[in-house]
This record gives sequence, C-alpha cells and structure tokens, in this order.
Amino acid sequence: MKKIELSRWKTGLGKAGLRATMPLSLPYEIHPEDARKAVLVLHGYTGGPSDLRYLAGCLADAGFAVSVPRLPGAGTDMDDLSNTSRRDWMRRACDAWQDLRSRYETVYILGYSMGGLLALELAKMVKSEKTVLLAPALITSHKSMRFLPLLLPLAGVLPRKKTGWEPKDEDSEERREHGRRYWAYRDLKSAAQLSLLQGEVVRHLGGIRTAVMAIVSSEDKTVPAKVLELLEKRLPSGLSATLVVKNCGHNIPQGPDREKVADAVIAWL
Repeated sequence: MKKIELSRWKTGLGKAGLRATMPLSLPYEIHPEDARKAVLVLHGYTGGPSDLRYLAGCLADAGFAVSVPRLPGAGTDMDDLSNTSRRDWMRRACDAWQDLRSRYETVYILGYSMGGLLALELAKMVKSEKTVLLAPALITSHKSMRFLPLLLPLAGVLPRKKTGWEPKDEDSEERREHGRRYWAYRDLKSAAQLSLLQGEVVRHLGGIRTAVMAIVSSEDKTVPAKVLELLEKRLPSGLSATLVVKNCGHNIPQGPDREKVADAVIAWL
C-alpha cells in the first residue's frame, strides 16, 4: 500500500477571521493520484483536525481522498468558540462536503463525537451512501447537558467553570496550549449549542436513510456505549455495522485501538 508523504498534506487557515489558528487545528486535505472516492472527516467539540490525523492518513493510504476541515471556533480560543453556533458548524460541514463532491462522484462522511452529530445531519441532507460514527455524542454522561439551553440568558453573567484539566507529562507544548484554551474551563454558550444540536439530530434520526457504521468504546466516560441502542432503535434501517473497543476511552481516533478502528472503517467503506 503506497504511503502518503507529509509534504502532500494541504493546510490552510480556514475561516479563523483575524484570529490565528494553532497548528494542531489547521485543516488539511489528502488527494491520492488514483483516488476515486472521498471521505469528509469531522472533528469534535473543543477538538480539532489533528485528532483525526492518524485515521485520515490510513484512509489516504487505502486510496481515499480525505478532507478534514476546521470547524468554526476550533483552534483559536474559547471566546471564539463561545461566539459560534451549531449553524456555523453545520454550514462548514456542508461547504466542505460540496467542495469534495465537486471533485469526486462518491463522498462518504465520518464524524467523531460532536462531528458524529454533524455527520448524521449532513448525511440526511445530501443522502450520503455511507456514514461512519466514532463515539457519536447523541447522548453523553453529563446529565446537566440537556438543561444548558435554559441557562443561555445568563451566559453573560455566569462565570466559566474550571474542569480540573491538567496537562500530562507526555503532552507537547502545542497540546498543552490547546488544553489551556479549551479544556481547562467549560463554556456555557457553546455547550448549550452542542446540547441543542444533540436534540435536533436525535429528532431527525428517523429521516436518515444512509448506511451507518458506529464505533464506540466500552470505557468511554463521555459518550456511553449505549448510544448504539439509540441508533439501532431510531435509524430506519438500524446500524449496518458496529465495533466496540475497550482500550481507548473517548479518544477513539488516537487511542491504543486506533489501528483496529482504522482497519474496520476501511474494510466497511
């Protein structure tokens, strides 16, 4: 299988406006010369395109063109994220899909965590043939999420709450900086937008006709594995394929099971 050289990764600043985007969050595309099909890959809330770099590289090695856009508010700072909405995230996903579709007849969609919500909503709109979900955040272990939209009028008054996040010894300085900007505090406004997106996508599951593969982790403390039951029950055709991994928690794209995950995704697509 031909390897993709790093020099062939195309990066750009996306729609960051006047804010500089951290290198970890720069969007990228990979276009193998013989690619006939493409995969749009969508990252999660407070994450960035780099979270999916390993999986994107594996897809490219398997012959797929890959686009991993930077969603609005990602990789800049919490103030930027706080001023974006679910409509902004969805618009960016739609634009990225249209860009890929202008070059490739077949475009699959893959979404991680919040990106899984966007992937499902987009699949309903564009009638994607296949959609892959990694820890899709249709439900979360944070029970208070559903009440956040009710607190939106107080968003300018209530202070941001510390999460208790601490950097790990092995974290690069870029990752530490990303954590200081996004993981050290909770932002009410953007989290409420995520909650609203969750509700909308759950309500729309009955209108999704795409074949869906879902991958979850039994050790995920953010998105419980029982999300598979919700998808199986609400999707008109149920789930076409599932995989439950055990060693990576919520970090499915980069954790110890990442090779198994990549192999399963490529085999199904």
